[in-house]
Amino acid sequence: MPKYDLNQFVLHIHFTLDKVTYPGWKDVRNLVNVHSLYWIHEGEGSFYTNTEHKVKKGMMVYLRPGLQMSMRSEIHAPLRMTMVLFDCAELNYDVVWKDIKRVAKLSLPFLNQYNCKQAEELGMLFEEIHQEWVPGVAHGAAVSQGKLKIMLHKLHNMEQPDWSINESSTLSAFNKIKKYMENGYQDNIKVEQLAEQYSISATYLRKLFLKYTGMGPKEYLSYIRNERACSYLIYTDYQIKEIARLCGYFEEYHFSKMFKQLNDLSPSSYRKIHKKIE
Repeated sequence: MPKYDLNQFVLHIHFTLDKVTYPGWKDVRNLVNVHSLYWIHEGEGSFYTNTEHKVKKGMMVYLRPGLQMSMRSEIHAPLRMTMVLFDCAELNYDVVWKDIKRVAKLSLPFLNQYNCKQAEELGMLFEEIHQEWVPGVAHGAAVSQGKLKIMLHKLHNMEQPDWSINESSTLSAFNKIKKYMENGYQDNIKVEQLAEQYSISATYLRKLFLKYTGMGPKEYLSYIRNERACSYLIYTDYQIKEIARLCGYFEEYHFSKMFKQLNDLSPSSYRKIHKKIE
């Protein structure tokens, strides 16, 4: 279940597109700072993050903000897909309207295959959202945004497809390791040791991380640490070396180097730009 409340969701659709590709078509994700849903209506192809993900009819790809991705169609079966690119936030109400909190990542798998009944329902919703989104016209986005909210609710509550016996037996270990990383990111985490501790091969663990997050386990740990570091920089006055320690880095230099690679800014520059004024 999501950590956020879908009842409090507000949405803004940047654009939708029904994309019919040609044999061997290639493209990259250009608008990376938004949430993106790709529904595969027809064809076969590949999406590339740091590895190749095969896609086909009845699959949906969810891309969190910030994830780089390229894609291509197979020669024998070009892709037709509907894309929905949007921002979302929680707008809390308790007697009066309260803070708006942007949702950084939805609780959706990176890639999922749906059964026939689910695929039919989701495919129709994607087409309706696309058809009813009319930019620049009064109320032209209201209906499509409402249907997108309905679809997100369905996706978060939809019964998932059956797992293979092998994946079913290791999914629990994956979830425990992922949760451990999210809560214990400040520790000196060794992915290989965690895999051994939870009786799952490091290779298969990486496969599950790629499937559900679009990142390998080490990259996911860096992502979590970076998210926490950004929060510390914005909301606290801790020194950079203290933030580095709190985020699992033993050297300030290593922390600063990794932070700049992920954010194109040094920690001090990021703080200067984004620091909240009381």
